[in-house]
Amino acid sequence: MKNTHLKMTSYEDLSDVQKKQCERQISEDLIARSTPGAWIILALWGGVAWLIEGRSPDSDTVSWLLNYSLIFILGIGLRIILTYFARKNILNTFYCRLYIALGLVIGCLSWGVMAACSYLDTPLFVHQDLILFATIGLSAGGAVTFSASRFYTYVYVLCMLAPILFVELLFVEQITVDKVTIVSIYILGLLWVTLNPSREYMAAKVSNLQLLEVSNTDGLTGVRNRRYFDLQLEEELNRARRTKEPVALMILDLDHFKKVNDEYGHIIGDECLIAVARCLKNSAKRISDTVARYGGEEFALILANTNEADCLVLAERIRNAVEIIDINVNGSRVPLTISIGVSCCAVSTGGYDGVNLLTAADSALYLAKDEGRNRVCVDAL
Repeated sequence: MKNTHLKMTSYEDLSDVQKKQCERQISEDLIARSTPGAWIILALWGGVAWLIEGRSPDSDTVSWLLNYSLIFILGIGLRIILTYFARKNILNTFYCRLYIALGLVIGCLSWGVMAACSYLDTPLFVHQDLILFATIGLSAGGAVTFSASRFYTYVYVLCMLAPILFVELLFVEQITVDKVTIVSIYILGLLWVTLNPSREYMAAKVSNLQLLEVSNTDGLTGVRNRRYFDLQLEEELNRARRTKEPVALMILDLDHFKKVNDEYGHIIGDECLIAVARCLKNSAKRISDTVARYGGEEFALILANTNEADCLVLAERIRNAVEIIDINVNGSRVPLTISIGVSCCAVSTGGYDGVNLLTAADSALYLAKDEGRNRVCVDAL
């Protein structure tokens, strides 16, 4: 028997399909973490503004607070809109991450610039300790929240705290050395302490994908198992309902396989199953194609956006390829043939029902068996 071991240890060890799954999951996590942060910033500003107004109720301070409140509302609104666009583009990693980054920059810079203004000659100057305390708290929370991605950790921390250093170093006549030192050390400390959470997050993602891959893979043949097939068939049918595209299904059964096991032994029988599975994977090369071991010596193929005619062409190609598989035992070639049942959900037929599709393919397979095996039959819905 072929044993499956967890050999993947990093993102680079993942397959292209798994990398896409990983990137999508990370994007979904970033979107989920970004949305609450926008409201937290707005709520914290409300608390800070209330405390400042209580300390300095003069008109200049109130005017600054009102103006910055409008800026925060506008910034948070833009961030929420950009997060919405990120969610709409979840399958396009580049644009999804771009929208998240733009929203983050707008939201964090609006706060960072406000914090920097408290170090200039403005009504916020006398409240810089309060604002710095709130800024440090936000930076710490955001750095941990976005530790899933080092890039977003840097964006969040630097947009929050770097404006303070920028103003202190370039615009203030007498630099407040202690605060510059504290902020600088705090920035470096945040970036350092979030390094391990970032690594642990990625390691957990890779491990989860590995475990999911193992749970969805047939241990002998390396193709998908029945559990994955059932879930994927329903997913493809749901997608087809939305896009009005056809879905084709094949059920394939090795002819006289019990005789092969009885005559050559189960080890050779396993070798035959592995060879057939390899043949199916080589024939169905699209990422959207699903090859699964349906049970025993039966296999199944789900072909998205494939009409009946194209499915029949592929089925004949598979049948011919299986027929020429060369497995020899003591100089004798093991005879291998396969019977294939085909069904298809087209726009004209509608329905897109998994049970009906399976029943039709199964009926076509029995028809192929009854007509002499080693052939392709179709049962239209």
